[in-house]
Amino acid sequence: MYSVVTQKLLKLVVSLCLFIPLMAIGKTWQVNLQQADIGIFIRQVAEMTDRSFIVDPRVKGKVTVISNASLDEDAVFRLFLSVLTVHGYAVLESPEGFKILPQNIAKQGGLNFDPSGGAPGELMVTRVLAIKNAVASELVPILRPLIPQYGHLAAVPTMNALIISDHADNIRSLEDLVERLDSTNEGEMTVVALKHAWAGDVITLLQQLTTTTTGKGARSSDVTTIVADERTNRLILKGKPGELNQIKDLIIKLDIPAEKSSRLQYIPLQYADATKVADLLKGVVGDIEKKEGSAPVLTTNIQADTDLNALLINAEPGVMTEIYSVLQRIDVPRAQVLIEAVIVEITVTDTEELGVQWLIGGNDGLNSGTNFTTAGTSVSSIVTSVGSNGTNSLATGGTAILGDTNLGAIIQALQSKSNSNLLSTPKILTLDNQEARILVGETRPFQTGEYSESSSSTFVTTSREDVGLTLKVTPHINSGNEVKMEVFQTVESASDEASSLGTITTVREVETVVIAGDRQTIVLGGLIQDNITESKQKVPFLGDIPFVGALFRSSSFTIDKKNLLVFIRPTIIRGKANADSVTNTQYQGFRAVELQMSAPREGGLEGLFEPELSDE
Repeated sequence: MYSVVTQKLLKLVVSLCLFIPLMAIGKTWQVNLQQADIGIFIRQVAEMTDRSFIVDPRVKGKVTVISNASLDEDAVFRLFLSVLTVHGYAVLESPEGFKILPQNIAKQGGLNFDPSGGAPGELMVTRVLAIKNAVASELVPILRPLIPQYGHLAAVPTMNALIISDHADNIRSLEDLVERLDSTNEGEMTVVALKHAWAGDVITLLQQLTTTTTGKGARSSDVTTIVADERTNRLILKGKPGELNQIKDLIIKLDIPAEKSSRLQYIPLQYADATKVADLLKGVVGDIEKKEGSAPVLTTNIQADTDLNALLINAEPGVMTEIYSVLQRIDVPRAQVLIEAVIVEITVTDTEELGVQWLIGGNDGLNSGTNFTTAGTSVSSIVTSVGSNGTNSLATGGTAILGDTNLGAIIQALQSKSNSNLLSTPKILTLDNQEARILVGETRPFQTGEYSESSSSTFVTTSREDVGLTLKVTPHINSGNEVKMEVFQTVESASDEASSLGTITTVREVETVVIAGDRQTIVLGGLIQDNITESKQKVPFLGDIPFVGALFRSSSFTIDKKNLLVFIRPTIIRGKANADSVTNTQYQGFRAVELQMSAPREGGLEGLFEPELSDE
């Protein structure tokens, strides 16, 4: 007795542990199971729905249900039927309760009539469909492929009716199909199986090409009824023999494979870059496919052949036509732009010098005096000039002499401005929207670090960098025949000053975006450097005397202003004739320079511009 009670308690504990996820919340439950025994699952559903189940001994296995929704009694029962259907079991309703048995023997388990058609979708039911106009026996071969193996379909000739056993959902679909076929028009009925085309697409075309009735509402005696069964990819036709033959011939013509020759195409590009075009087309191919309407059977694939600059495209014919149209607009010759630049560095030096030089001597010659290096003209040269000219003043350089020649005071005022320095006159030809770059300079090593090991050896690491004049221009031609230019210009030079950290470089840089017309010259520039230098020289002790010391001092005040000016002129070149004209003009300019410098020599510029090409 104790053993029996223990076993019952153990079963109760196991059952509670397995169904802790089945939580009743009022009149609702949450069902969550993980590899639970199907027998326990059936028992628990019976308790929740207050229904009786008769379980076939062959119903075994584990079930998993994941749900976060709160289900009422009817929802739990529908979920229960769906779980059993997934595991290959059918549920038949009987006076004693619901029978649960394998689907392959369900039709021998008894009849479960559903006259109203309101049974749950997964419940195995039997319906009798009365046929009003068609012949029931003629519908059987048409409907039989739609019935699963565990279902049943039969005709009752005396009643002109169909008996169907299947899941309630499937029977409702069959009932709708039978209603379409059971139209009032007289005629034959036939089924056409499609091999290549899709039933839904074909019936859409037939709607546009023929006077047929498709879908619901096929009730005309003058038209042919066509029903598409997308599950088996078949078309069911009913109508007069002559019309059926015409429609069948049309369906056969439509049911052909798509042209393979139009799907895979190798397209070489003349001007555009294959990789960039492939990326562009991949971004818009989705919109092209949507424009075509129905989803394509073949997924569009675009690959770039960089070696031959070509595209390999696999697509539906309609999509391929759109791609060809896009390529005709993209793969076109681009205009070129000749960029001519003049880079000038203008240095403006303002120098103001004010000083007094004293000369003490006799008639025999120069004995002593002061000679400051800041002065524009030395004392000895001034004396020499005065003696030779026989005058007491010297206007050259703005220098004046006061007093006699033995003891003179020289007051100087000098202002000078230096000229410009033409750094470079680069020219480069580039495509529209393509960056052009010119570097005139040298590659120098720069110390980046050093380290030493335990020995006395020291290792120095260096990197080589370009030093010189660099000009980068990216032209963009607009519809108004103007050129927007992204300009980056830098002048970098190594300084003569030494540093413990390495070489010092001076950088002058201009970066801007401008717009110029065709053959219009514009100038870019600005103050790059501004240096102020002040220096003083004096006679020791005497130069420090208040008031009087100014007679024994000389001072210099210098201002250096450096401006970097870049003159740029874009020339738009379209077509071969325009390019030949510009090239000839440039060549003639070089020839003129060569003729001025020296007589033409063999192997000169002619060899550069007109090379002899080999036939190989």
